Amino acid sequence: QLSLTQNQESSSGSLHAKTNARRTDVLSICRHLWHDTNQQMTKVIQTIYRGHIPNLAREGVFTMVYLGTYDLISSAVKEKRYQQHLPMQDVIMISSFTGACAWICNYPFDTIKSVMQSSKKKQGMGNSSLSIDAAIRSIYKSGGLTSFFRGMGPSTFRAMLVTSARMIAYEKTLQILGG
Repeated sequence: QLSLTQNQESSSGSLHAKTNARRTDVLSICRHLWHDTNQQMTKVIQTIYRGHIPNLAREGVFTMVYLGTYDLISSAVKEKRYQQHLPMQDVIMISSFTGACAWICNYPFDTIKSVMQSSKKKQGMGNSSLSIDAAIRSIYKSGGLTSFFRGMGPSTFRAMLVTSARMIAYEKTLQILGG
């Protein structure tokens, strides 16, 4: 029992030393630990959601432009040809075009998100990421409006391939299900 008491006292002393609490009562130590834990949890949550708002904007714009223009164009082509389903070459062409348009529209949001996720504030200002407006100013300062579209070519080509594959699968599924 002596070793158990000594162990408790030594751990209490080291806990007190770690928390730098002025009082030695359990309540003040618990408050201090709770405060430190909340600060750490806030940092974890901020890290997980860094760039989340521009990402939501990017996904919203992409989906709206992509699916909206695909539906408009494919419906017009189907009506003009009196067809229920489009031939696959038409699906590929329409979805590639609409995917490219959607990616071009949302690329600035992707750039802002990427800058926010990959950069940290200058030394002495903490280790959190840039805010949305700071990221926008940083991008604009590095080369004007064209900086928001840097690297867009290869990325747009990739979007065209992905959106074509997605719509081919969608249209084939509609045909199989009889829709």
